[in-house]
Amino acid sequence: MCVVRTLVVLCVVLVPLVASYRILGINTSPSRSHVIVQDALMKELARRGHQVTMVSPYKESETLANYRKITVPMDSWATDFTKTQFENSNSRWAMLKFMPEMLRLSTAPLNKTLRSAEFQSLLKEPEGYDLLITGIMSDGALGIAHKLGCPTVMVNPNAPMAIVNSIVGNPTPISTIPNMMLGLTNPMSFSQRLTNIVGFLFEEALAIVWRHYQRAAYEELFPADQFPPYDTVRNNVSLVFVNHHFTKGSPRPYVPAMVEVGGLQIKEKPSPLPEDIRQWIEGADDGVILFSLGTNLLSSSMPPELLSAVLETFRGLKQRVIWKWDTQDMPNKPANVLLKDWLPQDDILAHPNVRLFIMHGGLGGIAEALFHGVPLVGMPMFGDQPVNLATVEREGWAYVLQFKEITVETFSRAVNEVLHEPRYRENVQRLSQLFRDRPNSAMETAVFWTEYVIRHKGAPHLRYPGADFNFWQRHSLDTLGFVAFVIVAIFALITLGCRRCCRRRATKLKRQ
Repeated sequence: MCVVRTLVVLCVVLVPLVASYRILGINTSPSRSHVIVQDALMKELARRGHQVTMVSPYKESETLANYRKITVPMDSWATDFTKTQFENSNSRWAMLKFMPEMLRLSTAPLNKTLRSAEFQSLLKEPEGYDLLITGIMSDGALGIAHKLGCPTVMVNPNAPMAIVNSIVGNPTPISTIPNMMLGLTNPMSFSQRLTNIVGFLFEEALAIVWRHYQRAAYEELFPADQFPPYDTVRNNVSLVFVNHHFTKGSPRPYVPAMVEVGGLQIKEKPSPLPEDIRQWIEGADDGVILFSLGTNLLSSSMPPELLSAVLETFRGLKQRVIWKWDTQDMPNKPANVLLKDWLPQDDILAHPNVRLFIMHGGLGGIAEALFHGVPLVGMPMFGDQPVNLATVEREGWAYVLQFKEITVETFSRAVNEVLHEPRYRENVQRLSQLFRDRPNSAMETAVFWTEYVIRHKGAPHLRYPGADFNFWQRHSLDTLGFVAFVIVAIFALITLGCRRCCRRRATKLKRQ
């Protein structure tokens, strides 16, 4: 009894001594999948005793101790975006033309959130905050860290692009890192590497456009007479998490301030499924197919002929289907299809009765399918989706279709091949072991480095010197240009000297 009392007293005394930090998260990305990745980290930090406040455009049903959610809804834009993508599906040129406008639109929810009364009240709280965690579409909010006097960590929901690499000076070798917009995979041929240079230059140009809109938002929100310049606060980001893992993409170099946490949103232990979904899955004698186009694309916006092809295929299957569908009903819905406007995707994929995942190629969904060993039928639409699916197709656990190629015959062939050809499941289960085999889970890694940045006051010793270089300096174009100039100058001088010597010799010979 005395031992028990002693242990109780020690717990009461020591528990308050464990470091508990106040952490503010903000993510105004129009893509909910981006917010899901960051929110997974925020919730885990709350579970570990930190006081966490998360600000985003999306409501949160889960309640946790130490976790406060502030929701500032954004203006509706998803429907128009979805229709644009379906109309231009698999057209890279259409997507490239739309991207500058998408980058401009991304600053609207940022402005709305930071000017909201709810957010402004957070900044007036006397306790302050020890850390700011943001997403990649919240650059303009980095002035908050200066106002609070705390370091910043950024969460990138996919493999790093030039926009993110420039924050910490992370290198991107053009010869070995395929551009995410081009759908290239390693090893690249000579012609593909030439194409990759064009993609690299476009990405750099896109980063300039991105920074233009984010700088404009920042300067409007944080006046120059009270706050440092946009580039200064951007360079003060202490750490970037990337939701990428070398086993599901091209291995790439990282500076110390960029940390891979691929699968950050995946739970080690799945949460219980809603009762209707659990019964639907466990009552399926031939297994279940999950169909989801992610958080940005609305299935109800699918062109009629495409929707008809998908429905006819599902109608002829023995398997049950769970479909993320965003309206109240579906015309001509088969009896074996269950519609839900929101799904606990990771928890569903964790169920052993799920046989196939039909999806659009988002990196988060691919990571969840890989972790749980579920093969794919992929239908890429835009962004990094083509290269994501090209990679897994090459690895042998996905069948990839282009949206414009989908008919009853092609879609049925894809679904039935992945369902009945064992190699797809065998390959994904083998690769799942690689993805899971790491010294610490993605979440453990992210929590450690988050607390590390707070403990070491922003960890400035992680800062890579190249992060402060401009484009020309970072790629040694200035020094290489100087060396080339010197070499040309030396050869020019030698050539000039030789010519003069030859002329003098010729003059002497004439005189003789």
